[in-house]
Amino acid sequence: MTIYALSTPPGVSGIAIIRLSGSNSLKITKEIIHDSIIKPRVVNLKIFYDSNKKIIDEGIVIWYPKGQSYTGDDLIEFHVHGSKAVINKFLNELSLRSDCQLAEPGEFTKQAFLNNKINLYEAESIADLLNAETEGQRIPAL
Repeated sequence: MTIYALSTPPGVSGIAIIRLSGSNSLKITKEIIHDSIIKPRVVNLKIFYDSNKKIIDEGIVIWYPKGQSYTGDDLIEFHVHGSKAVINKFLNELSLRSDCQLAEPGEFTKQAFLNNKINLYEAESIADLLNAETEGQRIPAL
């Protein structure tokens, strides 16, 4: 199953990153950008479309190929404008699809662990780093 999630904190910002990871990532991306498959690990400026072929936003898309991504699966990052309207529209479009589902908290790291991209100690360190509020917590988490 292909999973997706907002990877940046919710709220208004200049940029929001939405990640998509799994076997259908490239197919879904092609349908969103109405264009051929993008080059891996290259910043691509694209227009993002909804299922009615109306523009959602214009932004950056980056493809990290299977085996070369954080999760070990094909992983796509969509860098969109960080307004609530854009984020909600994009996430809603993904939620309407039967070939992907909203990721649970920590699910991208879980996929990385299951695909042997990280070990359990590294997964726990990532959780510690994300929850670090002080320098004393940050340093050992690294």
